[in-house]
Amino acid sequence: MVSPYLQAERDRLLEQIASIQKSGEIAPANVRIEPDFLNPKCWLLTHTNLPMRERQLGQSCSAKYHDWMERIHRRDRLQELEYELSVVEGLLERQSKTEYVFLPDAPTIDVGDEVEFDGNRYKVEDVGLRYLRLIDNRGKVTRCEISAAKLLSKAAV
Repeated sequence: MVSPYLQAERDRLLEQIASIQKSGEIAPANVRIEPDFLNPKCWLLTHTNLPMRERQLGQSCSAKYHDWMERIHRRDRLQELEYELSVVEGLLERQSKTEYVFLPDAPTIDVGDEVEFDGNRYKVEDVGLRYLRLIDNRGKVTRCEISAAKLLSKAAV
């Protein structure tokens, strides 16, 4: 059984990834904005195969510069969300392979409690590591595995 909280987190991350992908173009990997070495007030795209004319972004107040900054920001945010998604999916896969991770703890059975076993009611006389020693209302003693008994009521303390 897997955690519903992790499943909800995975769904949230997938929604955010889809939202970013729909919001506009995303910069290719390794593309950066750096100052133009010929004109320090202007900016250039680096690590790209674009023609030189398209690499020139102009000054930091230009629309082209802001467009590429947003593309790079979307790419970086998308990479971070994809990493987080891979972590969450790894945890979900790990949990799906692990049994009883999120099952509630079974109530403990103690001496004096009343239990049901094979359709009959018994009082617990002794508790071992795996077995219970039970006695019915006629004094008949029975032994059963702890997991086979169903707790009906706790003994008064």
